[in-house]
Amino acid sequence: MPASVHCPKCDYNQQGDSPSFHGPDLAASRFDELLKSNSPPLQAEHVDLEGVIREGHIFLSGLKGRITQTRAVLEELLDEERRVESLVESCKKIIRPIRGIPEDIVRQIFLTCLDTDERDIKDSLDGKSPPLVLSKVCRHWRSVAVSTPQLWSPLSLDFDRYRNAKACLHLLQIYLLRSGTQDITLFLHSTKALSNNHVVTVLLSSAPRWVDIHISIPFLSLHEFSAVRGTLYRLNRLRVEFTDDPPASPGPQVKPKFDAFEYAPLLRSFSHDTVFNAIHKLNIPWSQLIDYTGMDWTSSYIEMFKLTPNMESVSLHCEDDSVLDRPLPPSFFHHGLRRLRVHEEAGVNVLSEGGIVLLLSHIECPALESLSMAYQHPHIRIPSSPRVRNLRTLSINAPCTIPAEALTDLLSLLRTTPSLTHLSMSMSMSPEENVLLLGLNNNINPGVVPGLRSLTFRVLSKRPVLSSVFVDLVESRRTWWETLRLSVPFVMPPPPDALVDRWAELCDGGFVLYGME
Repeated sequence: MPASVHCPKCDYNQQGDSPSFHGPDLAASRFDELLKSNSPPLQAEHVDLEGVIREGHIFLSGLKGRITQTRAVLEELLDEERRVESLVESCKKIIRPIRGIPEDIVRQIFLTCLDTDERDIKDSLDGKSPPLVLSKVCRHWRSVAVSTPQLWSPLSLDFDRYRNAKACLHLLQIYLLRSGTQDITLFLHSTKALSNNHVVTVLLSSAPRWVDIHISIPFLSLHEFSAVRGTLYRLNRLRVEFTDDPPASPGPQVKPKFDAFEYAPLLRSFSHDTVFNAIHKLNIPWSQLIDYTGMDWTSSYIEMFKLTPNMESVSLHCEDDSVLDRPLPPSFFHHGLRRLRVHEEAGVNVLSEGGIVLLLSHIECPALESLSMAYQHPHIRIPSSPRVRNLRTLSINAPCTIPAEALTDLLSLLRTTPSLTHLSMSMSMSPEENVLLLGLNNNINPGVVPGLRSLTFRVLSKRPVLSSVFVDLVESRRTWWETLRLSVPFVMPPPPDALVDRWAELCDGGFVLYGME
């Protein structure tokens, strides 16, 4: 016997046998006629209609009961649907791959959420900072986040944003507690004085764990850090900027004003911006430094070099020294410097002979291996005869075509660099620059940079035209060169042209690369 298809509660037929009610035994036309007129029905019709009314009430009563039962069943079915859906989602959560990831991997994933770009670092005391957000997702994530001290050791504090000192103080204490004994990387910014600030007081208590500090504060607020003098046992990198205009620079006879960083046995890198005559304003262990970045005067740089015998890498902004109104110190030999980057900014005073030329004429670095010169203005001057025989990498970056006089000086410089293997520079590929291309042609000048292996041109023109002088240069050195890198491709002469065929042959094998690294 087939299973019943009727609902045991409401007798609903799943095969479509739904209850139906039969109307009066009248023809459809007669029924329609009576509806559209005021004529009374016949006696027999009247009896039939009364029977329909009576039976209809009975049928509706039963139908309403069945509807009530059906609705109850539907609600039960909907409740069951919701329960099963919830159960399925819960099961999905339980078997999600994230639950199977080992805790140490989760920690590493959390650490990748930390900002590494100093230009876009979020304030640590902001509720949206990664450590605070990750610790609020779930109990497991909170446990992992709280027990990962590396997540809480980078501190970025923007005092200009703080309105509720008590809340900030509480959050800072949380960071310091959860970072445990981990090394602290500190970025601190404020345009307002930091005196009498309780948050600073709590922050200074963590000074023995500071390894990397970047402070951008008003000049006089640097005094607040004197309280940590002698406790910076782990400090390795220091960067100082002032958010206001410091007072007139003291002379060399004046004792340094700030001694907070005087005792930092592991300090190796120092960077400063808007701190002119830094050696007379900041008392730091200069002799320990191996890396330095600064914006200062040439005279200060020369004095700095005398104090830093272990210096290996330097990046300098070169400006006009005339404001000092005193002669430059005598030339100085630095035997340890290996990497030097010098740049002249736009909108600053630049000496007629060039700040870079002035600096390199007063310091000789026989061990120098890498020299980078960057210009942000058209008045380009290039040193012609520094003693850099061990130079291996030379980079010249300029926003415009290098003047003919500077190109001549560059060729003079290249004649003194027999060890040079990598040359990178800005070129517009204009006819005026042919003097350099001819000078580098190994068939014409075999003694110029004989060891050159890589040449990079940052082409200033968007559509440089291939020239025979350039192709001649490449062909003369193809045997020894490993790569030729161009920022943009050349515009080819219309065919047929032998120059195009020569260039195509040179490009075979991936020797020519496009785009900057």
